[in-house]
Amino acid sequence: MEFEKITIVGLGLIGGSLAWALKESKQVKTVVGVDPDKETVKYALGNGIIDEGSSDISEGVEGAEIVVIATHVGIIPDTAKSIFESATEGAIITDVGSVKSSIVKRIESNLPDNLNFIGGHPIAGTEHSGVKFADSNLFKGRRCILTPTQKTETEVVNKVSKMWEAVGSQVYEMDPETHDHIFSIVSHLPHVIAFSLVNTVLNAKDNDELMDFAGGGLKDYTRVAASSPEMWTEIFKANKDQLLEAISKFNGTLKEIEQAIENEDFESLRKQLENAARTKRNL
Repeated sequence: MEFEKITIVGLGLIGGSLAWALKESKQVKTVVGVDPDKETVKYALGNGIIDEGSSDISEGVEGAEIVVIATHVGIIPDTAKSIFESATEGAIITDVGSVKSSIVKRIESNLPDNLNFIGGHPIAGTEHSGVKFADSNLFKGRRCILTPTQKTETEVVNKVSKMWEAVGSQVYEMDPETHDHIFSIVSHLPHVIAFSLVNTVLNAKDNDELMDFAGGGLKDYTRVAASSPEMWTEIFKANKDQLLEAISKFNGTLKEIEQAIENEDFESLRKQLENAARTKRNL
């Protein structure tokens, strides 16, 4: 086996899926799940998602060579700090947050010399949340971004890479700032737009009738608007500057379409739509 013990802190969709995938990989002797909700731990144990479970974080991380923090973005740094005294000498702490710069800076600034940290972000998920939606195949064929810094040892990068490869992920590396720039545009902005679009429909005077006639396009596009409001509020807050820049760029593009329609410049409009359609077909 590649690993003796890996502990997952936070048994939601991502944490539960990772625990289950690691268990099924046969590359980990013991997969431990930690969650403050005892019923969540009980469910994970009863459904074979984890080998061992606890609601006591100190107990759960003891002896683990890798500790994966799979909580909401807003509490990842404090969760890491809470396990510094309990973690085993030389242990690696990593996370699954979709924002990296603020998390990496806060954790590295407090990290004891006897522990290691590397930021991580698996590009996988659904609009659902909770351990009951865990899927052991969630990461297969998906990318996972690791964000090492100058403080990160090569051995740490290699070990966490092997963990993600064990569950079928393709591992990529980039610095935290580049990560946050990219995902402000390709992930965080689409969620902002989806939430805004649903609210636009709800704010219409005849919203009940509008929803009755909503077709597949609206439903497909706004699927992610069913995601956890608490989680996405934290993500937007943590990546505020990059996200505001992305929103500004989107507003500019939307304004160009608005002006083309208003000015009846349909040739310009057609070219804008053609460019978007061509780009989408090439993805």
